[in-house]
Amino acid sequence: MRPGMRPSGGYLITGGGDPLTGEYNFLEQRLLFASGGQVLFLVTEDVRELAQAWREVYARVLGAKATGLVVLKSREVALDRSLARRVAEARLVWLASRAPQALLERLRDTPLQRALAAVVAGGGHLGAFGETSAVLGATAPLPEGERLAFTYGLALLPGVVAFPGFERPGSFEALAQATAAQPDLTGVGLPSGSAVGVDLEGNARVLQGRVTRLGAGESRVFRTSIRGLVADLLAAGERFKLPVYPRGGVG
Repeated sequence: MRPGMRPSGGYLITGGGDPLTGEYNFLEQRLLFASGGQVLFLVTEDVRELAQAWREVYARVLGAKATGLVVLKSREVALDRSLARRVAEARLVWLASRAPQALLERLRDTPLQRALAAVVAGGGHLGAFGETSAVLGATAPLPEGERLAFTYGLALLPGVVAFPGFERPGSFEALAQATAAQPDLTGVGLPSGSAVGVDLEGNARVLQGRVTRLGAGESRVFRTSIRGLVADLLAAGERFKLPVYPRGGVG
């Protein structure tokens, strides 16, 4: 990077994660350093107390200079334009929720959603812990009771179906079906402990663990069979390209 150039922003999707476990501490510390020691957690009410503990870890263990917390209690919070402007100025934002469907419904098509895109466009980073990573893609696989449901995501990563918790039984089949149904998207299976970084041009890199990439551009569906899927198992350090599409009102 040339002197004076602003660092390139990006997204971080993970298969698991909790700063209290140290599972991603190395990556978190790198992002924190790149962000000038400042971090903001954007969470739903169900993880408020946990997020307070994360702030302690960031301050005492990772060396954060400033930590912030926004609790998305309702959609009205996401519609607050003054809050959105403050969030857009953040250099590092982490999303987390045990109820990703609620997070998605409260954020979709709001000033706060656009602020999250602005964080990355401005050179900052937006990460999501575990199952919350699913909401960043164009299509989000979300738990619904004992089954899995697919819905529209925030499309901050518009060419992706991100599938955290990919070690669970039946995950490959579910991601294969979702990707074959939308062959213009790339499926990314993220088991616990894995992480992928993506920049605004769709350049992706496996930062930790191993992930599965599924491409269905040449696939064909025959009744209950899917033929022609391309599946890659990629280890840390591997780079790949993700499709990039216009973000519409998100960007």
